[in-house]
Amino acid sequence: MKNFLIFGRKTDSQSPINPGPMKFTFSKPQSDNELISAIIRGDVNAYEQLFVRYYPTLLHFIRGMLKDDHMSEDIAQNIFMKLWIHREKLDSSQSVKNYLFVLAKHEIYNIFKAKRTTMLSLLPQLSDRDIADRASSVEEQYNYVELNALLMQGISKMPPQRQLIFRMSRYEHLSNREIAERLGLSVRTVDKHIELALKDLYSTLC
Repeated sequence: MKNFLIFGRKTDSQSPINPGPMKFTFSKPQSDNELISAIIRGDVNAYEQLFVRYYPTLLHFIRGMLKDDHMSEDIAQNIFMKLWIHREKLDSSQSVKNYLFVLAKHEIYNIFKAKRTTMLSLLPQLSDRDIADRASSVEEQYNYVELNALLMQGISKMPPQRQLIFRMSRYEHLSNREIAERLGLSVRTVDKHIELALKDLYSTLC
């Protein structure tokens, strides 16, 4: 007989999800496939056993990627919540460990994509002083600097004319008409180069 103590956030007293401090007593270890079959039938005890088995490992993985304890805990608990809510769609013949980590990677990817999209939209308009002022922490400032380096790398891979037009637009703050006049191009051509440059950066960084 083994005793386990889980510390989660209490939500609904009738829900097995995030149950708060709970003490579980498990008499006989079951395989993952057996647990999933039982969970599909609505067996809360089986769900608790699976939680104890994989939550620490999943949390460690997410925390290693995000470097944010609070956010990592939320994501790990939400993943198990989704597993319970959608338990009837589970397949007991498939690896539940792989399933949990696929969900975790998907959540992490969405967070990184959202962060990068937000910062990418701001970076061309920010100076180094703006970055220092806007960053609320050393880590956030590092993220801006790191992304700015990736942005510069993405710009350097553009065709020469597109790169020049994008730099004149975003770093010299020239209007498309001013760029067109300086380079002897039509405004429409400049518009198209800016559009393609942004597509290049979004596909590279996001």
